[in-house]
Parts: sequence; structure tokens; C-alpha cells
Amino acid sequence: MSLARRSANRAKHWAARQAAATSKQEEAAVMYDACRMVASTAEMAGRPEVWGELAAVLAKFYADYTR
Repeated sequence: MSLARRSANRAKHWAARQAAATSKQEEAAVMYDACRMVASTAEMAGRPEVWGELAAVLAKFYADYTR
């Protein structure tokens, strides 16, 4: 399967899961799962630094909302 086709399939999968979410909490959980999938895929492709980028975004979110 080509990279373009795989990417399109993933986008379709995550869009369907996001559309099926019945609350903002479910939507956030779907997006968290999607981001973890992206980081895992990037790591397998030789880009483990993506995990650090995801951690930084989550840390900032946490800091912004726990003040």
C-alpha cells in the first residue's frame, strides 16, 4: 500500500472516530489516541523526537489549565 493511500486511510479512520464522539471528552480521547499513533509511526520511521514534541504540547496544556 502506498504511503499516500495509507495516510488517506488513517485520516478517514480518525475523522470517523472524531465524528462518532458524542462529547468533547470523547473527542479529546480520540485526538489523544490519534496523536499517540502519529508519534509511534514517526518513531518507527526514525523520528523518535516526535514523542518529545507531543510531551511538550501536553505539558504546556497541563500548565496552562492547572494554574
